[in-house]
Amino acid sequence: MNGREDPPVERALRALAGKIAAGAPSGWRRAELRGYADGAGSGHRGFSFEPSRLNQYGSNDIDVHEELRRIADLAGTSRRLTIDVVVWAWGRFEAILSERLDRAENQHSVVYVLDHDTLPPDPGELQDGPADPTPAGDPDEAVALLGSYLRLRDRILNPDRYAPPAALPARQRARIEKGLPAALPPDLRALYSVIDGDGGEGLLARHPWFGLDEVEALSHPDNRWWVSREWQQYLSRPFVTTVGPPLTVRRMIDCPAWIPFATSTGGDFLAVDMSPGPRGRPGQVIRIGLHHNDGPTYVADSVTSLLREHVTALETGAYECVDGEFWIDLAEFRPARRQRSAFRTMRVTGGTAMRLELGPDVEALEVSDAPFVDLGPVAGTPALTRVTMRNCPAADLSPLARTPVEVLDLALDTVDLSGLEGHPVVRSLTVRTDAPLDLAPLRSCPRLYLLDLSEATDIPDIEVLGELPSLLYLNLRYDQWEALWERTSHPSTLAVAGLASEPPKEKRFWWSATNAYHPPEPSRKTVLRWTRELVGNASDVRVVTGGFNPLRRR
Repeated sequence: MNGREDPPVERALRALAGKIAAGAPSGWRRAELRGYADGAGSGHRGFSFEPSRLNQYGSNDIDVHEELRRIADLAGTSRRLTIDVVVWAWGRFEAILSERLDRAENQHSVVYVLDHDTLPPDPGELQDGPADPTPAGDPDEAVALLGSYLRLRDRILNPDRYAPPAALPARQRARIEKGLPAALPPDLRALYSVIDGDGGEGLLARHPWFGLDEVEALSHPDNRWWVSREWQQYLSRPFVTTVGPPLTVRRMIDCPAWIPFATSTGGDFLAVDMSPGPRGRPGQVIRIGLHHNDGPTYVADSVTSLLREHVTALETGAYECVDGEFWIDLAEFRPARRQRSAFRTMRVTGGTAMRLELGPDVEALEVSDAPFVDLGPVAGTPALTRVTMRNCPAADLSPLARTPVEVLDLALDTVDLSGLEGHPVVRSLTVRTDAPLDLAPLRSCPRLYLLDLSEATDIPDIEVLGELPSLLYLNLRYDQWEALWERTSHPSTLAVAGLASEPPKEKRFWWSATNAYHPPEPSRKTVLRWTRELVGNASDVRVVTGGFNPLRRR
């Protein structure tokens, strides 16, 4: 860390500070911008001004995107660059630039990425394969359905002059399929022996159907541009979901065996899933892509079934021709259906928590404001993967040992973690309690990757944190980090460290000196001190200070 910077970056920061000052509301004394930029663009989380009464609608309309992008370009960053800037009305600024230090979802909290490349494995990697490993589709039926569909379509469009592209030669098809990460299901392979996609026509619910060359290209890892694997994603959306029948699709961000064969043209894809979950079938159709970055959506058990739905829709009149556009009404593509079949959550409150009754398809349990919680009925629930408890006195967690629960968020008067001892798949744990917390049982949790104890006020054995075998993310308050470092070092496996926010200091009287601006903790000074203690004098975190002309107004 240093206070000197190469002149081009300092000049760009000076221009940014001047623009903020020129656009700030009248009467401002201090402004803060929490921005970022990378090769794809820039953004920020808004401005904050002092006095705080200036933080109202319209105070954030200063356009600084060009300046943020210029700073990132001049800094020569290869990843997203955090650009935190404080500007004072009398003509000074201070900026923090870093590719590793970033703001968390709670803007007063920060994270420092120690290792960008080490990420938690997707939970689907640990799921069992399909109980029935045979594809549900039928090659002969699929080809027959395609013929029926094209004939019905031609009759409706009277006549349809469309002709799909001819199939590639058999030898070329075999060569392409051999290069795919997984073999195509028999029904889709049979269809490619008849046509080579649809030439962009959009036969499948207005999804253009790829030719085999494009299937091969999009199956290559370097071409799956829609897949984002960054720590920001895991921290903002720590839970991978699926839409559709539980345990049908593996809960993963992406899988090489998801082979795209059609596109929505809006960044999403239809793919055949050749590595399904326990209740799935190889060759089932799923939706993946830009708008499914928190998990895939189940569409049909096979391409055969998808074509059957198209034929049925045309036979029953479930279609429209509007302004030359041909629309087929398929249940699988209705947003309302996707919402209804989305993540299955059971919410209970008050006395109802004493008599829990979970069905086999419940994936999330949320309990709040309950005088007593009996988790006994959850034991053996096959799909339960997330449990949240709020404002409850205590709970025996041992029944969770017989569930595949992965994510726990516990806000209880007393938390006894002994029920989690040896749990094979729990991966994320948040604890909020004022009672003493014993961390020893966590030593035997082999897949505990994310741990947030920032709202646990009393941890007598905090040194246990240094012994957790797989911990990748740890979020603590500054005083907790200090207590940990007094006894031991942080876990050697740690890839991301979080510095949590603390309750704001109250102002005593309007006329008192304490009424002056007090930055929320962790303040910038605390953040920089914590970073030094975490990694030493990190050259990645650059502090730039300077002055600007404060007289120019917009």
